[in-house]
Amino acid sequence: MIRNLQRVLEPTYLSGLVALSTDHVREMRRDCTDLENGFSYVRRVAQGRLDLLSKETESRASGGGGDLRDLVERLPEMLSAGVRGGGGRVEQELQPPDHVVDPLTDKLDGVVGPSMIASVAELPDEALSSGVIALSNFEEELSTARRSLHSVIDSINDELARRITHSESPVTPA
Repeated sequence: MIRNLQRVLEPTYLSGLVALSTDHVREMRRDCTDLENGFSYVRRVAQGRLDLLSKETESRASGGGGDLRDLVERLPEMLSAGVRGGGGRVEQELQPPDHVVDPLTDKLDGVVGPSMIASVAELPDEALSSGVIALSNFEEELSTARRSLHSVIDSINDELARRITHSESPVTPA
């Protein structure tokens, strides 16, 4: 799917970690956090699209829907409804790397693209339902990849912490 993702998720990626130089381990962490930041960003975009389609589905179920103006006016409410505090991880970069975001966004656009979002109020119920299902599946795929990346990043961070604790590495942020 994404360059480097398969490589960093291979069980062999972390083998021999204790023997690698601290600079190399930090480079590994940067690669993994770049991937995680890109996946996180595109996941939030997918969730926004899913929120929009879900809200239109709810509106139709209660006898409304089909009003793009109403959806646009409610966007701030929809997009802020699921916002909560961070999951304990500090974002490494505010702008995720293009080499991760671009292919994921292309895939997202193939699932439910901007043209479908722009015409959400006119979509047939079947297309709306299919879009919700497809976006839910895509979001879960991204979430699964992120959880796997978190595990790798945690292992790398544990090794860096071990080195600092045992004075094997200078205490400098990277």
